[in-house]
Amino acid sequence: MPNSKVLARDIMNENPPYCDLDTSVDEIARRFAEEDLSGMLVVDEEKRLLGVITESDLIDQQKNLHVPTAVALFDLVIPMGEARFEDELARMQAMNAECLMNADVLTVNADTSLNEIASIMGDQKIHHLPVLDGESVVGVICKHDVIKALVEAR
Repeated sequence: MPNSKVLARDIMNENPPYCDLDTSVDEIARRFAEEDLSGMLVVDEEKRLLGVITESDLIDQQKNLHVPTAVALFDLVIPMGEARFEDELARMQAMNAECLMNADVLTVNADTSLNEIASIMGDQKIHHLPVLDGESVVGVICKHDVIKALVEAR
């Protein structure tokens, strides 16, 4: 089967792991460990996508806080990296999925081709690509799914 004929619907996980906004970070970490997950979708009651949590998000939550530096120029103090510091502080203090998730998520629909999926994942350096039908989650594609489909398509 040529790559252009393989669609998201053919390779997606139709039962992706998900949680709601109020799920605790401890519960999320437990599920990642027990279910051998690399990512989890955050959805509302109607299964509308709100965000994604990855292994990196959980690890980042545990890393050391990088205090921003400041440069003094005459009588003016210029903070360096203040926005990044605030993001790091919020992640470290995350108590639930809402605080930990990345809400800026790229998505595809079920008719997106394997070639396009591979391009999006490669160009954007993402590992999890939710598949939506309108606003509702119908699946998720991980890099492993893409690699498997590319091998099978040869």
